[in-house]
Amino acid sequence: MRICHIGLNHKTAPVELRERLAVPEDEIAAILHQCVSQPSIREASLLSTCNRVEMTVVTHDPDAAIAAVHAWFAHKADMELELVSEHLYAHTAEAAVRHLFSVASGLDSLVLGEPQILGQVKLSYEHALAAGTAGHVLHRLYQSTFAAAKRARSETNIGRQSVNISSCAVELARHIFGDLTGKTVLLMGAGEMAELAARHLRGNGCSDILVANRTLQRAQLLATEFGGHALTMEQLPDYLDSADIVLSSTGASTFVLLPNIVEAAMKKRRSRPMFLVDIAVPRDIDPRVADIDDVYLYDIDDLQQVVQGNVEQRQEEAGLARKILEEEEAAFLVWLKSLESVPLIRSIQQQMEQHRFEEMEKALRYMKDFEPAQLEAVERFSKALMKRYMHSTLRTLKTLPDDIEGDLLMGAATRLFDLDTPQNRHLRAVPETKGKNEHTSG
Repeated sequence: MRICHIGLNHKTAPVELRERLAVPEDEIAAILHQCVSQPSIREASLLSTCNRVEMTVVTHDPDAAIAAVHAWFAHKADMELELVSEHLYAHTAEAAVRHLFSVASGLDSLVLGEPQILGQVKLSYEHALAAGTAGHVLHRLYQSTFAAAKRARSETNIGRQSVNISSCAVELARHIFGDLTGKTVLLMGAGEMAELAARHLRGNGCSDILVANRTLQRAQLLATEFGGHALTMEQLPDYLDSADIVLSSTGASTFVLLPNIVEAAMKKRRSRPMFLVDIAVPRDIDPRVADIDDVYLYDIDDLQQVVQGNVEQRQEEAGLARKILEEEEAAFLVWLKSLESVPLIRSIQQQMEQHRFEEMEKALRYMKDFEPAQLEAVERFSKALMKRYMHSTLRTLKTLPDDIEGDLLMGAATRLFDLDTPQNRHLRAVPETKGKNEHTSG
């Protein structure tokens, strides 16, 4: 079995493509079921955030699995495969494990070390469990991923500073306005990102906070926490002109804020500038809004310039974190390789036991006068000798490297023990305990 990790992120694809591929939560199960219906894919999980869309699959045929996932990306984006493929990366075996560990630890994030991504990775695993597409391998992979990320964050300072996309958006607002004291803020959306932004904005002196959300009750909860005012999305046109700063992070699939609404608000503001940051994917604010005078619109990709100011001080800690991840990666790969060698080890043991039994049957012809205790001693001796003889071979097979060397050693053992002949192939067969589409979470 091989693990493959296929996807794109903020480094390889612009926000225009990422928003085409963003997957709403209520569609994830159907996509995962479609994925494991492919003959080459046994297990699958999907991670979809504002900065990345990635699929992790367990397969016996990496090339076929990667091709199938590429086809899904092209279909989802409604684009030619060649146009999408140039933005995709595909990692297999140890590279796939390394990438997932890095993602969960925040080492591959737009904001190096940001903490929210670990929760998003955990959620992707929970979706796979709920859909029944996470089996034994993915279960172990994600448990190892969470352990690796926890070590990286607890044993280094990579996550000590509370830096995230929302804080970077607030930092960008400070670059535009200088002092944020007394500024009025409108938050579109009332999720985690909005809450983090409200916390940073309040800490930087913003006094009036408006919260607009599709569900008024959720907007009221957030507004109450920060002494603000709650709105419905339908009320946006009536209050937009009062906002100096607009930060949007809804889960809408289409634009929420259109140019005509912003133009009407700017007429009331009489040339007072308005700063808008759209950190949603798909985007909430029509990009044509940027053409309106005195309007400054930034999307999530524009935050790169702010992020760069925080990178240098974190690179050293990131190096320490990667060493920790390498240790966890090595431990997981030993376990994964053992899954491949288990049937071979079992076949060798069965063959050796069969040979031992046959030779003991022959030897018993010459032991007719032996006492039961003597016969038992000979039996113990034959077993001990076989165990001693096979010890180093089986130990090697249990700790094979997950690379071409491991594959070559397994192939050599198959030939050396003559397990690939028609009369012996039954020894290598391992009964399937579950069907192709039956999965377990443990």
